[in-house]
Amino acid sequence: MFKKCLLALFGLALALAPVAMAQADNPTVAMLRMGMLRAFDIIEGAMFDVLESYDWISPEENASLHTRQDLSGEKINIVFGSAVFDLPNANLILKTTLDSEPDVIIAITNAMTQLVVNATSDMDDPPVILFTEVYNPYETGVIESACVKPAHVSGSLSASRYDDIIGLLLAQNPDIQTIGTIFDSSDAAGAVGAEEIMRIGEDMGLTVEAAAVTNLEEINLAARGLISKGVEAFVMPVDLRTYAAGLFIIKDLSEEYGIPIFHPILVSIFDGAMVSSGFFHFYSQGDNVGRLLAAHLNGDIEIAATAVNEQSSSAIGVNLDAAAAQGIEISPEIIEQADAVIQNGQMTISDRVGAELRSQGAVIPLEDRLEADQEFLAQLHCSPERIAEE
Repeated sequence: MFKKCLLALFGLALALAPVAMAQADNPTVAMLRMGMLRAFDIIEGAMFDVLESYDWISPEENASLHTRQDLSGEKINIVFGSAVFDLPNANLILKTTLDSEPDVIIAITNAMTQLVVNATSDMDDPPVILFTEVYNPYETGVIESACVKPAHVSGSLSASRYDDIIGLLLAQNPDIQTIGTIFDSSDAAGAVGAEEIMRIGEDMGLTVEAAAVTNLEEINLAARGLISKGVEAFVMPVDLRTYAAGLFIIKDLSEEYGIPIFHPILVSIFDGAMVSSGFFHFYSQGDNVGRLLAAHLNGDIEIAATAVNEQSSSAIGVNLDAAAAQGIEISPEIIEQADAVIQNGQMTISDRVGAELRSQGAVIPLEDRLEADQEFLAQLHCSPERIAEE
């Protein structure tokens, strides 16, 4: 425990120290997130590629930012802050960030977005907030609709379908009767996801056992409790705690008891899921938020009149190594449909998915992307008529 505390304090010091180094003359963008998933690196990397296209950063600054080194640049300052599943830590990072008066905050994950929006809702002159890697923002109360939202908030939300992953579960094991799900009760996305899993599963004739957790230490106990109730597979929701760290915990029990994990985000097969089906447009999501950020910095949009973009995608992933560890043979039909397959520690991935999992793409010259970017932004305009309709 003492070692954990030291590591947490050291990480917090690293996260907080650079904020004061930013050059006051340039706009400052703070990148705040909960967790250290590769998907978050991809999203951030895509944003930086857009900023290079719009000449806010140089190629050399872009390369530095891809390593998450704070930048006091010629035209812009960018600082990073990360909290790992610890709300007090996240609140302290957020407070220090707000004290430094950033112009823009990029909030990654539901949990961080909720914290940032709540902390800035009563400010007279709040920083612009652009969120991403957020699921179920309506249920969290962050926004009411794409255009009915706080005036300083916009972003790009992600959508995954739980019926897809439950359908794959039944294709793999048509005789399955009982499934289990574990969710983070402090993350609205997890609670909503668990409700969806229960509704869809029960509609399909399954018994669904659910367990709520409030911290990482409870996940092992919750999983064992579900196993004792006879669950034959875990179907997990999209929330920070059970996804970003919990899968590693459940994975050990999954292998020990031969109980597979099914998950609605493609990249979860890297973290313990045996089969995944769901969102994979991480680079595109970062590109979308990068467009919003560049347009705001250039004075081309008003955030109050800019709708939240919604993006959905679906691809199937299979981890044959996880299946082999559990003595399970994956259905050939599922493997045939898969866009990503892990076998013998090696990944085979389709071109359409591979392009979305790169952390740094080819920077598109501005003249080659400007027209498409302008069309994208035009579609997000919140006219008075659109706001009234929503």
